[in-house]
Amino acid sequence: MSEPVTVKGRGVVGGCAEGEALVADAMLSFWGEVDPVQGTVIAVGHPLEGCCLRGRVLVIRSTKGSSATPMVLGLAKLEGNAPVAFVNLEVDSLAALGCIVNSIPMITDLERSPFEFIRTGDRVRVDADRGIVEVTARG
Repeated sequence: MSEPVTVKGRGVVGGCAEGEALVADAMLSFWGEVDPVQGTVIAVGHPLEGCCLRGRVLVIRSTKGSSATPMVLGLAKLEGNAPVAFVNLEVDSLAALGCIVNSIPMITDLERSPFEFIRTGDRVRVDADRGIVEVTARG
């Protein structure tokens, strides 16, 4: 197993979580592009189409704002299908609100672009309280 890479950032929504990374240098709308009951990305042609968000650290450019984002995230969490944390390049205020009300850590403004060092399947630990992302590359 490789040595973990630790990068500093800015915690947007506090908390700590760990999970397998799900990565796409793309935006994602939770309204209409995510099925919260199944926990999958349903946007046709999206790089994450068909992928399950359950228990994953979602590493994306940003969410596409919709006032339904907090509600869809809440439903996904109730169904056990929400991401455990967000690592975003940009912050959408509605996603931040969704993370706040659903206790999902969110971090942004990393020292390096997350797309340079995080790959789908890597193990990622987000400590948004301390502003740290720790990545262990998958075997």
